Amino acid sequence: MDIEQFGQQILSIMQDGVIVMDHTRKIVALNPSAEQLTGWRLGNAVPYCSYCQNRIVEPGQERCYLIKHERSPYFSSEMPTYSGMMVDVEMSTARILNDTKNGMTYYLLVLRDFSERKRQQEHELRQKMVRQLIAAREDEHKRLARELHDGVGQSLFGISLALDALRKTSADEKTTRYLDQVTDELKRVMTDLRLYSKQLRPLELDQFGLMTALENLLANFRKQRPSIRFILEAEEIERSDGAQEINLYRIVQEAVTNSLKYAQPEQIIVTLSESDGRLLLTIEDDGIGFDVNRHENGLGIQHMMERAKSIGGVLSLDSRRGQGTRIIVQVNQEEKEGEDEGGTNQTADRR
Repeated sequence: MDIEQFGQQILSIMQDGVIVMDHTRKIVALNPSAEQLTGWRLGNAVPYCSYCQNRIVEPGQERCYLIKHERSPYFSSEMPTYSGMMVDVEMSTARILNDTKNGMTYYLLVLRDFSERKRQQEHELRQKMVRQLIAAREDEHKRLARELHDGVGQSLFGISLALDALRKTSADEKTTRYLDQVTDELKRVMTDLRLYSKQLRPLELDQFGLMTALENLLANFRKQRPSIRFILEAEEIERSDGAQEINLYRIVQEAVTNSLKYAQPEQIIVTLSESDGRLLLTIEDDGIGFDVNRHENGLGIQHMMERAKSIGGVLSLDSRRGQGTRIIVQVNQEEKEGEDEGGTNQTADRR
């Protein structure tokens, strides 16, 4: 194989589009990638990109930015294709030959498809926005929960003490009965307030960690549905950052709520373990199960997947009719700020 054949072989396997054009922009050579990307052919004139089509030039000035500068680094623009569509590309050029015999100048034009990279950048931006929205929402929940607990809760407790003092000093039986009724109502309000505060942000999560918060969460579910067995199998794990703990907590909260609402389970098991720098969370029920493929766009599972991704985790779900449902979240503790994709048998909840 001579050097010319070797060069042709290299050009044929390059993923970037490579074009040789003269100073009139006529194509004198191009590789398969360029032809596939643009649909141009030998002898066609390379059209102006969207930037050059719209830029202001003086009379007699070269409109093509790349030819004008003779050697240009990569810049991004849209290039018309043979079909009339526009494709996002990165382009660069260099003057490669001045033919003194015929006065022709030749340029090497390199095109790189920017569409996929642009889509990836847009995807990364959306994921970043999702993470920021989740973090902002949880910060607001934390603030409101603390305000309810430390502000409104303490005020109501002070009122209850005052009512108790009034009841003890009251000599009128009718007034005492009325104060008893007001005290009972105030206790119900304080109970509701604690419940709302816990739903906004479990204080024990910040104070004692994820395992204690999950124990209390399942204990509350157990009070609501005493006929169902709620089991927590958790190892002692190191405290991690607040974002990871609250998102894992919310995933369990969402998964158990969905199971109670749709699955008719007799038992729900939550397992939390850590090994080799990887944290593993599993929520499993023995309910009626569902068809994964028919519910892949439900909000519940999408929210759980977004929370898992926001901490660099992977969520997978497996469910079959009559065989229960299992949700698994894996988080690499060393790379929890990343954005791993995927998970097998991913689907949506039954909403």
